[in-house]
Amino acid sequence: MLLLPIAAALAVDADVQITLPDEAREAGMDEAELEAQLKSAIGEGLRTADMGAYMTQMADANVLSAKGMGADYGSDMQRFAFGGAFGTAVSGAGAALDGGTAEGLPETGFALQVGAMAGLNFGAFSEKDSALRRFKLYVNGMSAKTQRAPFSATFLNYGAHLQIKLVKGGEKTDGIRWGGLDLTGGYEYSSYELVLEESMPISTNGLEWDASGSYTLRAVAQSIPAELSTNLHIFVVTAFAGVGLDTNLSGSAESAVKVGGPITLDYEGQQADVGSATLSLTETGEAGKYSPRAFVGVQADILALKVYGQLNVTLDQSVGGHVGVRFVL
Repeated sequence: MLLLPIAAALAVDADVQITLPDEAREAGMDEAELEAQLKSAIGEGLRTADMGAYMTQMADANVLSAKGMGADYGSDMQRFAFGGAFGTAVSGAGAALDGGTAEGLPETGFALQVGAMAGLNFGAFSEKDSALRRFKLYVNGMSAKTQRAPFSATFLNYGAHLQIKLVKGGEKTDGIRWGGLDLTGGYEYSSYELVLEESMPISTNGLEWDASGSYTLRAVAQSIPAELSTNLHIFVVTAFAGVGLDTNLSGSAESAVKVGGPITLDYEGQQADVGSATLSLTETGEAGKYSPRAFVGVQADILALKVYGQLNVTLDQSVGGHVGVRFVL
């Protein structure tokens, strides 16, 4: 019997009203128990069981989502570079970079980003031994809309990075070359927004609530990264790794929920309208001020074409990864 107050507490803001037909009562069904079960399902399906913690996870994931897309850590760009990447980040979900499900709300913090980037070596038209060759500028950005039914998902990212070669790499020996030590800093903005576009059914033990209305979840971050990285080129493969500290000028997530709809019950082969439920809720969460992280990656070097993958890991249980292609001259 202790399960009833625990289940009801999972969605205290949901107003659930169920009136059973006489036949259902005679079959042993209890209205209070069914209401508690549906509230629990609403709390799980709409992530209202602990929405403050959920918003914090969304904020943390969004901070990490675009890290590494706007700079190159594995190539020795001498003139120009351009390319694109696709990646995600999660918080509180281990290494499940899809956020736990391909549809609906992510089970834990999640953000998706796709980005395009371009780079310029300040010494592109200077002598090969010019000090300007140590300085590289990268810019990146992209915005698009996709689907995570019944939600639409909109992402935006942009930024700029300056990379300085602190220590020059060695000469290539037997196909192996150390790339030296790079310092990278800059400015990064990212946002990820989910908006309910159609009704969202919540089901449990024969009950179904057809929730419709408005549900908006938005995470926004501005950060200044500082990274140290190195790489090792072995024939046609390059491995790179580094550490970074992100100073988050802002990093937050907020949700606004106002949904309602009818409740139906399936029992003994019959379906009956048994009531309605509504939910109205707003919540916010904040990412940490500082985010230490490490990253590793590997890329295939096919002349000027670079195909790579990168993994980012932070100390706050956030993990991010992306894959991409670049053309580097």
